[in-house]
Amino acid sequence: MEYLDKEITTITFLEDTINITYDNNETEIVNKSKEGYKALYNAWLKENPMFISDIFKTQMRDLTLASNGNQQSLNNINNFLTESNKDKALEFIIYMRKRDLTYERSKWIKK
Repeated sequence: MEYLDKEITTITFLEDTINITYDNNETEIVNKSKEGYKALYNAWLKENPMFISDIFKTQMRDLTLASNGNQQSLNNINNFLTESNKDKALEFIIYMRKRDLTYERSKWIKK
């Protein structure tokens, strides 16, 4: 996931890809596949795993498992990231791009 400092201006969910255009007019294409979801997992969840306070836990779990080849989770995340579910799917992507766990982590650090 590129251009984390830029806002999404348009997003289109196709059968096999997610096409994202940012406010700097750059475009990114994410494949709706194990490899594409692995890239999203690495960008969003590898260093910052799911916390109990997160929203979209189901999608985070499906993204994690899909990135490891779990077919049911791949189907679930593919069915979530669709044009017919565009509002929720966009909300998920924006949430994941801006997710900041600084406060959550501070509660778990021993003092």
